[in-house]
Amino acid sequence: APGAIRRAIRGGCPTRPDRPTVHAPLPTCVHSHVGHLEPDVSIDRRTALAAVGVARGIDTPHDAELDRVQRSLRDLSVPTIDDAELRAARRRAAEAGSETDRLRERVATLRGRVAARRDDGDSDGDGDDDAVAEAEASLSEATRQLSEASTERVAATQRLDTLEVRARRARDAREDRFRLEDRVENLRRARRAALADAVEPDVQDARARLESMIGDRVAGPGGNDLHDALAVAAIAPLRAPIVADPDVVAALGGPDAAFEWFGTPLVIG
Repeated sequence: APGAIRRAIRGGCPTRPDRPTVHAPLPTCVHSHVGHLEPDVSIDRRTALAAVGVARGIDTPHDAELDRVQRSLRDLSVPTIDDAELRAARRRAAEAGSETDRLRERVATLRGRVAARRDDGDSDGDGDDDAVAEAEASLSEATRQLSEASTERVAATQRLDTLEVRARRARDAREDRFRLEDRVENLRRARRAALADAVEPDVQDARARLESMIGDRVAGPGGNDLHDALAVAAIAPLRAPIVADPDVVAALGGPDAAFEWFGTPLVIG
């Protein structure tokens, strides 16, 4: 089948035993547009013209910037952020802060209680040493707990700060990546347009010559697309063979005339 031959040409060797093998140079990017020519062929003309420009090695004003932006996109590193880890760090920092505030209030209360017990003892003249000692012990324990909670709060806050800085950098990097991807796509469109414009005169000339040769001798719903495809194939460096329908070859004047038109080997079928 013609489609199988075309796939064999584009795929190269080796091939599976149950599939045809075509020994030929690798096709250029234009082959995907005009590699199989039949009366109802469909072709995106501007995209095909841009492919011709690529195959010819045509330079455009957008090449240098496109290369630079693509390198920037490749070199861009987006830090990975574990959202669950960030949420846990926020929770830990909040809990440590609440615990520190609670213990700070308790220490303040116990200090007041110790001072009151001491004042009561001084005013009575026979102070209650046990009550003062108990209050001081409670204050000492609360102070120790406050110190530990404060240390935990500092550690939790530092960890949260580190993760939030990393998260901001990740967001900034993602925004940079989206911006660069958008710029790359815009430059690619501009480059394709410039490539198509560069070869447009040649394909117009080829189409005019073609129409003077074959007129409307090739029937089919894709007649206009076929003329575009034949004109593109005539000006493109294809390298590999193309598959042509017998009616298309006949309209061009036979195999020899078709070979002269395309400048590359033909598989007729």
